[in-house]
Amino acid sequence: MFGRVGLFLIGVILIAIEFVLAQRPGSRPLSIAAWVIGALLGTHILFNLFLWYNHAAFPLNLDLMEGTVLQHARQAATFQPIYPEPSAAYVPLAYNTLYYLATAPLVNLPGNDMIALRIFSIAGMAGSALLVFLLVRHHTQSAVWSLVAIGLFAAAYRTMDAYLDTAHSDSWFLFTALLGTYLLVLDRGRRWNLAAIVILVASFWFKQHGALFTVGGVVALTWREGLRRSWPYWMVAALLGPGLYLLGPMVLGPRFHFFTLEVPRAWSELSLRGLLRYSSFAIFNYGVLAILGGWFSLHALVRHPPAPDVLAVQFCAALFTGLLGTLDPGSSDNVYIPMGTFFIISGTIGLQRLTQQYTVVSRYRLHLLALFASLALLLYNPLNVITSTRAATSYADLVTTLKSLDGPAYLPSVGQLAYDYETYPAAHWVALEDMVRGPGKVVADHPLVRTILLPSLEPGGPAYILANYPLETYEVTAFLNDYYVLKTDFGDRFKPLRVLPKRWDHGWPRFLYRYDPLAAQAMQR
Repeated sequence: MFGRVGLFLIGVILIAIEFVLAQRPGSRPLSIAAWVIGALLGTHILFNLFLWYNHAAFPLNLDLMEGTVLQHARQAATFQPIYPEPSAAYVPLAYNTLYYLATAPLVNLPGNDMIALRIFSIAGMAGSALLVFLLVRHHTQSAVWSLVAIGLFAAAYRTMDAYLDTAHSDSWFLFTALLGTYLLVLDRGRRWNLAAIVILVASFWFKQHGALFTVGGVVALTWREGLRRSWPYWMVAALLGPGLYLLGPMVLGPRFHFFTLEVPRAWSELSLRGLLRYSSFAIFNYGVLAILGGWFSLHALVRHPPAPDVLAVQFCAALFTGLLGTLDPGSSDNVYIPMGTFFIISGTIGLQRLTQQYTVVSRYRLHLLALFASLALLLYNPLNVITSTRAATSYADLVTTLKSLDGPAYLPSVGQLAYDYETYPAAHWVALEDMVRGPGKVVADHPLVRTILLPSLEPGGPAYILANYPLETYEVTAFLNDYYVLKTDFGDRFKPLRVLPKRWDHGWPRFLYRYDPLAAQAMQR
């Protein structure tokens, strides 16, 4: 908090000094504030490039679910159902399937599969940054303002929950949503518009919330071209979206609809607490950019009918993606990635428009003040997202420790390792909890979870659990504590393998439990 306030105060002081010096007759002082902003934005861009290198080869999970995502890609690569009945070895996640299908060829390449998935995600993040640049340049005709937008996008890395360069679908969900929007903004003709709708539908297949951007794109085209000319867009969206979705179980697995529709639908809960989370996130992380983006979008929609700015329509879609994510109280802040990106794009354009239209903005350096405020809100400790140089050594130590055990090991906070050791069971606690949680539902000691984890309850010999937190921490797996006793607390031994900071702190492998036959017999009586 002090760092954020301090950065903003530095900006205020620099701008005040420039303003005073500018009042002298004939003076044209160098804008130190602008150069400082440029340096900060450039540093964020370079730091993101460093993070791509630093994160790609991390041996364990950067994000809590990476190991399980890799399992999905391996299912697709071996032509097995991605959404089968849940089992101890594999429980599907509640996400759509395109990321797994797109990365399936990569897991057959030589080397670490996880690195390939992360590089694929990094490509999506880089493409998203490029589209941020192109969208801002299209509206501002300024390379400078476009670079400002990329710098802000890079600065928001931690605010976007450090998800975009991990083995997860978020970067490609964002990329396809932005690419489809950009093609519609260009308005190069019906073929290009149809291609844009196909790409927007792809965003839905990366992540369900992409349906909102698809609807936004079709609505914008209908508004722009009229209902009679827009029917092909509706038809393509319907066939490639809900049409293919209905056929999903035939190709993707019998439980496709259960995991991608029924499971996430059960999480939704409209509450005042959720709405406060939604609004406070926008205000305390994006603030000025959110206001400017809203002003630009509202102005574009109200003042320029009958041909609306597609970007303004998609800004509204992005707001709804954030709201839908908020309906799940257990969601991470990655649900706000599209909303934050559109805040940055539309907010940068709005700031440029204000600077052009009102001389008072440039005279009093209010645009520079807005950028200092935005960078201050996005400020974070960079050391928290740099992985340890001892990670590879620590992972080797972890694998050696697991192999030295005289029975199988279950890592509920890891799921399955990428290489060198096979855990069993491999059902991640998040995937288990996702199936049974929701408003009014009892998560603790759930019969379905007990059935899936039966190999841990009746292992037939020595068995172990290596957990990031004590077993009783998570309700969904707390019943395991009745069958296992704590053998070793490794403390900070494996801390170099810590998950990147998110909304929740998921720690590192630490607490080793051993199956206790006496406790198990007592539970069976």
